[in-house]
Amino acid sequence: MGTAAAFVLGAQLIAGALTSRPGSPDPHLLLGTVLGLTVRAAAAALRERVAQQVGTHAVTWQRDQLSAQLLRLGPVALSGRRSAALVTLSSELGPRLTPYYARFLPGRAHAAISALVALGVTAWLDPATAALLLVTGPLTVVFLYLVGLATHAATQAQWTQHTRLAGRLLTLTRHLPTLHAFGAVPTYRDVLVRSAGAHREATLRVLRVAFLSGFVMEFAATLATALVAVWIGVRLFGGEATLAPTLAALMLVPEFFGPLRQLGADRHAALDAEPLAHELDELAAVPGAPQGHREAPAGAPSLTLMRARAELPGVTATLTGTVGAGAHVALRGPSGVGKSALLHALGKYVAHTGQMTVSGVPLDELEGRRWAGRVALVPQTPRLLAASVRDNLRVAAPDADDGALWTVLRNVGLDGVVAALPGRLAAPLGEGGTRLSGGETARLALARALLSGADLLLLDEVTAHLDEATARDIHALIGVAARGRTALLVTHREPPPGWPTLTLEAP
Repeated sequence: MGTAAAFVLGAQLIAGALTSRPGSPDPHLLLGTVLGLTVRAAAAALRERVAQQVGTHAVTWQRDQLSAQLLRLGPVALSGRRSAALVTLSSELGPRLTPYYARFLPGRAHAAISALVALGVTAWLDPATAALLLVTGPLTVVFLYLVGLATHAATQAQWTQHTRLAGRLLTLTRHLPTLHAFGAVPTYRDVLVRSAGAHREATLRVLRVAFLSGFVMEFAATLATALVAVWIGVRLFGGEATLAPTLAALMLVPEFFGPLRQLGADRHAALDAEPLAHELDELAAVPGAPQGHREAPAGAPSLTLMRARAELPGVTATLTGTVGAGAHVALRGPSGVGKSALLHALGKYVAHTGQMTVSGVPLDELEGRRWAGRVALVPQTPRLLAASVRDNLRVAAPDADDGALWTVLRNVGLDGVVAALPGRLAAPLGEGGTRLSGGETARLALARALLSGADLLLLDEVTAHLDEATARDIHALIGVAARGRTALLVTHREPPPGWPTLTLEAP
């Protein structure tokens, strides 16, 4: 409103200077014009500052939501997504969403309010000019929408190429030693070059469409302003209009189209954010394990399963059976039907169908963090840190002293191996535990699970890559070391002696 008042008063000053005798301008009109322009500048600065703060807070909120969702889902539920895609999504939140929240959304509201105010004041000053704006304004918005349709496809293609390039670069960095060993660096370098070229072409297509969008808006706004100016001039020369109100109406025309032109320039920011919004919506729709507020009774839990199945893609078989408290049970079934996924469901890492109860309490009603502290999962390929033996064991129990570490190593028959390493517990294991054999890695993973104090051990094919003799030794160790705890062992081998077997049911 300050802008409209300043332009109305300014038009009266100009009209008075052109039609009246020379003299000093009306001080009231001059003061009102200066005050209105000052309010206009202050409002623009305040709007820009508030928009930046809103953008910063909105991006921070989105990043917190993304982090919370990723932590809630965990690596199992996210196993079907490339890590490079998630890293790229997180790193691009600021650059792509900040302009959307800081410029496009406030600009859209500003354009709507400014257009309505300018149109209302123009209708009061000169209804004929307002009628012309009612025709040209919607046409400008239609042009903006049509250009946006073309930009959408180009922006989506650019995001796909950007994610693909980031994934290939991450793969190269992660597997550079292997590529060097097999002489495949030149081949993969050519792959990166082609991927970078495709990304560059996609980006240039987006920029071309963005420049076209700006040109269309500039052309439409300039043409509409020229039409209004000619229309006012014809009417003034014909004596059909008064100078002051029509001049004020003409001065308000840029205020009508200016925010729309800026919205056209900022439309690219909105389209640039669309792929990220789509990815965020997809992540938000991924189901996680239901979280309750109950706690299972203390001690080794009993398990009851009734046509239980993990809610993951490709899982087809179900399991019905019971596992007594402190019992050691082997879980068997064909490859690929969901044995490992069922262990993940028991640990509340993913959602499940059917019924699962823990010591009489439905699994879905258990509080996730407390239950996670009572479960230890030993995967088929244990993940070891590129750190010392001590650090790898303390992942499960950060406060464990060296005496407790040696005790658990002795329980799994690994104390002699560690004692022979330079530095003993401080010995670095290398990336992925390269200083240990497959059997020793399995023993260390088992030691870590035992050190956690978990009441339920979920063992996923821990002997799959070991020879028969080593596998029998590991099974014997599990039977002794896990005494007093409930253990569920997924295996394709013959189960250890004395272990009952549960078999998954094909659909």
